[in-house]
Amino acid sequence: MLELFARASALLMLVVVAAVGAESTPYEQASTDVRGHKLQFRVYRGGQATVVLESGFGYGADAWDGLASRLRSATGATVISYDRAGLGMSDLPDEPYDIHEEVIGLHTGLLALGRSHDVVLVGHSYGGYLIQLYANFHPEDVRGLVYADPTTIAGIDALNATKMAESLIRQNDVSNPTKQQRANLRIAKSYASAHETMRRYPVVCDVPVVVITAGKTPQGMASEALDAWRRGHAELVAQSGGTRMIAEQSGHMVPFDQPDVVIEAVSSVFKSPHGRARLATPGKLCAAR
Repeated sequence: MLELFARASALLMLVVVAAVGAESTPYEQASTDVRGHKLQFRVYRGGQATVVLESGFGYGADAWDGLASRLRSATGATVISYDRAGLGMSDLPDEPYDIHEEVIGLHTGLLALGRSHDVVLVGHSYGGYLIQLYANFHPEDVRGLVYADPTTIAGIDALNATKMAESLIRQNDVSNPTKQQRANLRIAKSYASAHETMRRYPVVCDVPVVVITAGKTPQGMASEALDAWRRGHAELVAQSGGTRMIAEQSGHMVPFDQPDVVIEAVSSVFKSPHGRARLATPGKLCAAR
């Protein structure tokens, strides 16, 4: 159903791709229409395979500016980052946030760009939820996944999703909010429900999976919560049959603190054999790769 909707939408959307001069920026900009609002993409042209970069909560395409070109050089793939709805140059929808719609928007844009197949998904923090949901919707298109200090069910349960949502709401529900604060507030109000939604979507098997864990302890984070956060990463590795990397010199912002670790992880996915992705069977682990 989702596949049919996305493909039908792609036929109706307007895609504008403008080459940006090498002297200014190393990417092209692509604007796609998704259910009446614009999503803005940055396309670093390379080979047929595609690396898609999903930012953490509150971050847009520019979070990957220091990394995207290097990833293209290291892998030879086309690399795509984008501004999720309401962030950067993308429009802010009036409708309440829905994590399913977020992933539908990404897939619709990739279809329009001709980049929906042979995809390696890279997700930082909240982006980890989004790449896992995307892989559930379109396993046939996924070549591998890299999670960078990702949110997991165990990790968010330990931090308490409702309290996290309340904190995010307080931070962004202000007088005269910026567009980004309004976008953050839109997600914050649905953060706990998005977390509950993700319980229904398992890891995928038969493709390379790498989970990167930050080595440094976040300031003010209780040891019990940190243990649960890291346990969630270990469980993700065990469930997917994947591998784990520790970014020893990095805090939570791994793409900023240790971009070389992300590049190494993505490169390892391209070097690993992969089959056709499939959803994990409930109660069973994927075979180790």
